[in-house]
Amino acid sequence: MLPNHRYRKNRNDFFVGRVEKNVAPPHLSSEELHDIISEYGDIVFGLQLGKKKFHGFDLTHNWVKRSIFWELFYWKTNLLHHNFNVMHIKKNVFEKIFNTVMDVKGKTKDNIKARLDIALFYNRKNMDLVYDGSQVAKPRAGFMLEKNTQLLVYKWLKSLCFPDGHALNISRLVNMEECRLYGIKSYNCHVFMQTLIPLAYRDLLPKGI
Repeated sequence: MLPNHRYRKNRNDFFVGRVEKNVAPPHLSSEELHDIISEYGDIVFGLQLGKKKFHGFDLTHNWVKRSIFWELFYWKTNLLHHNFNVMHIKKNVFEKIFNTVMDVKGKTKDNIKARLDIALFYNRKNMDLVYDGSQVAKPRAGFMLEKNTQLLVYKWLKSLCFPDGHALNISRLVNMEECRLYGIKSYNCHVFMQTLIPLAYRDLLPKGI
């Protein structure tokens, strides 16, 4: 976050009752990363040993293991240590958005843990959990569609036709009985993100979302 970003001093809509003064972490060179990783040594993982972490984890660092790639003599001189697949990232982003808005059981990111984090860090009273004795209720979020509206989206997807070569037959991916998509590929997620999501949700979600 930029030093002068408006969210830093916003005590209500960002972090509740807190002004963010921390600076961004420094950008380390490959040689500097290698020196830091070398200090931690090796951790032996296994079912019998349980989970282990380097000393100082979550205080001075977030390392949980040292990649075997650092054993390569040229690895510390690489300018790029990670090669991310954009299409896979887009697929993950689409699935998280779609499954959350459509409230797909077991796939939505709007779960109990997320609601507890919201109550801890943000001012979203309309999303607080409701406790009734031993039961906990999760109020419906504004970004989540009602059941009958979800069916409208799935019926629309079931009826879609595309020109040859533009996308696979998305209608085959729709399961109307379970209200879910199955077998969706990365390129179809690209089509969803670029074309279908803006059309599907434009008039179904509140204007502020």
